[in-house]
Amino acid sequence: MTIELVCLTDGEVMVPALTLTSLLRGVSEEMSGWTAREGDPRTVSAVKDMLDSLADRIDVDCIAVSTEAAAHAEGP
Repeated sequence: MTIELVCLTDGEVMVPALTLTSLLRGVSEEMSGWTAREGDPRTVSAVKDMLDSLADRIDVDCIAVSTEAAAHAEGP
Protein backbone atom coordinates (compact mmCIF):
# COMPACT_ATOMS: atom_id res chain seq x y z
CA MET A 1 0.00 0.00 0.00
CA THR A 2 1.26 3.48 -0.86
CA ILE A 3 0.12 6.62 0.95
CA GLU A 4 1.15 9.84 -0.76
CA LEU A 5 2.29 12.49 1.73
CA VAL A 6 2.54 16.27 1.61
CA CYS A 7 5.24 17.86 3.72
CA LEU A 8 6.73 21.27 4.38
CA THR A 9 10.00 22.13 2.69
CA ASP A 10 11.84 21.45 5.95
CA GLY A 11 10.40 17.92 5.79
CA GLU A 12 9.10 17.93 9.36
CA VAL A 13 5.33 17.94 8.84
CA MET A 14 3.76 15.21 6.75
CA VAL A 15 0.09 14.72 6.01
CA PRO A 16 -1.54 12.13 3.76
CA ALA A 17 -2.29 13.94 0.51
CA LEU A 18 -5.84 12.58 0.45
CA THR A 19 -6.48 14.07 3.90
CA LEU A 20 -5.20 17.47 2.81
CA THR A 21 -7.07 17.56 -0.51
CA SER A 22 -10.25 16.38 1.20
CA LEU A 23 -9.92 19.18 3.74
CA LEU A 24 -9.35 21.79 1.01
CA ARG A 25 -12.33 20.55 -1.03
CA GLY A 26 -14.50 20.38 2.11
CA VAL A 27 -13.77 23.99 3.05
CA SER A 28 -14.43 25.04 -0.54
CA GLU A 29 -17.75 23.19 -0.55
CA GLU A 30 -18.74 24.73 2.78
CA MET A 31 -18.01 28.19 1.40
CA SER A 32 -20.27 27.61 -1.60
CA GLY A 33 -23.23 27.84 0.77
CA TRP A 34 -22.21 31.19 2.20
CA THR A 35 -24.51 34.13 1.62
CA ALA A 36 -23.45 37.70 0.86
CA ARG A 37 -23.94 38.45 4.56
CA GLU A 38 -21.22 35.89 5.43
CA GLY A 39 -18.72 37.09 2.85
CA ASP A 40 -18.23 39.20 -0.23
CA PRO A 41 -19.34 36.97 -3.14
CA ARG A 42 -16.33 37.85 -5.33
CA THR A 43 -13.89 37.17 -2.49
CA VAL A 44 -15.61 33.91 -1.55
CA SER A 45 -15.50 32.79 -5.19
CA ALA A 46 -11.79 33.67 -5.48
CA VAL A 47 -10.93 31.76 -2.29
CA LYS A 48 -12.99 28.75 -3.41
CA ASP A 49 -11.17 28.74 -6.75
CA MET A 50 -7.81 28.96 -4.98
CA LEU A 51 -8.64 26.06 -2.64
CA ASP A 52 -9.89 23.89 -5.51
CA SER A 53 -6.84 24.74 -7.61
CA LEU A 54 -4.47 23.87 -4.77
CA ALA A 55 -6.22 20.54 -4.20
CA ASP A 56 -6.00 19.79 -7.93
CA ARG A 57 -2.27 20.63 -8.02
CA ILE A 58 -1.59 18.35 -5.06
CA ASP A 59 -3.49 15.53 -6.78
CA VAL A 60 -1.57 16.03 -10.03
CA ASP A 61 1.79 16.19 -8.23
CA CYS A 62 1.03 12.98 -6.31
CA ILE A 63 0.00 11.21 -9.50
CA ALA A 64 3.28 12.30 -11.11
CA VAL A 65 5.32 11.07 -8.14
CA SER A 66 3.46 7.74 -8.10
CA THR A 67 3.89 7.31 -11.86
CA GLU A 68 7.61 8.07 -11.64
CA ALA A 69 8.08 5.70 -8.71
CA ALA A 70 6.23 2.93 -10.56
CA ALA A 71 8.36 3.48 -13.66
CA HIS A 72 11.57 3.19 -11.61
CA ALA A 73 10.29 0.07 -9.87
CA GLU A 74 9.59 -1.61 -13.23
CA GLY A 75 13.07 -0.82 -14.45
CA PRO A 76 14.22 -0.17 -18.02
